[in-house]
Amino acid sequence: MKCYGKTDIGAKRKNNQDSFATFTKGDCLLAVVCDGMGGARGGNIASETAVKGFCNTIREAFTKDPPGDAQAVEDLLTQAVNDANTEVYRKAAEDSELEGMGTTLVAVLLCSHGCFAVNVGDSRLYLQKDGVLTQITKDNSFIQYLLDKGLVSPEEAATHPNRNIILRALGVNEEVECDLYTVPPFDRLLLCSDGLYNMIPEEELSALTDGSYNGKRRAPGYRTRLGEMIRRANFYGGTDNITAVLLGTD
Repeated sequence: MKCYGKTDIGAKRKNNQDSFATFTKGDCLLAVVCDGMGGARGGNIASETAVKGFCNTIREAFTKDPPGDAQAVEDLLTQAVNDANTEVYRKAAEDSELEGMGTTLVAVLLCSHGCFAVNVGDSRLYLQKDGVLTQITKDNSFIQYLLDKGLVSPEEAATHPNRNIILRALGVNEEVECDLYTVPPFDRLLLCSDGLYNMIPEEELSALTDGSYNGKRRAPGYRTRLGEMIRRANFYGGTDNITAVLLGTD
């Protein structure tokens, strides 16, 4: 399984509040992306703290007592989210300048029991199979709430003034709710912050994930694909930090 991640400050921001990590431990492969919020310092501290806390819980479990079945994997992911939430919340409570900071989180864990994902906020996981890109996670956002209620159309949602408001984030409250997913078979998985998917049309994002350019599949390496994604996101405006992790078999 190949895996590569990349982050970029974007064209408009003064600092990068996104963080990501990937690691392998035995038959476990973990990838996580966080998009922080909370002022000049708070956002990057929140995302870095969440990534570190989340990964530490997963790494320790697979070192000492690996999960024995699919339910145990889901329980571990929930525990890792809770641990990361506690770390971010604690840091915010200890420093008044960090008050109110938080972060999104999306992660994928592959192991002998299958492929699993967890999500808080509006960073996303996409799955690509046979050239078709499908969003797996569901945004915990105000605009998604409006879409679910039928109060706005997808076209209206794309330009809605409140499209960036999220309804869940790590570190804002003492407890956090996360969404768990069992990931079906795939060719590639793409984890990304909203700075990527908000900038690039989905059809183009699908082609870039597949390694296609100008209608022709060249299948370059993952480093090249992510570099092109970030270049295109900045070309379209780069209004936010841009982070993506791509993993797959080709």
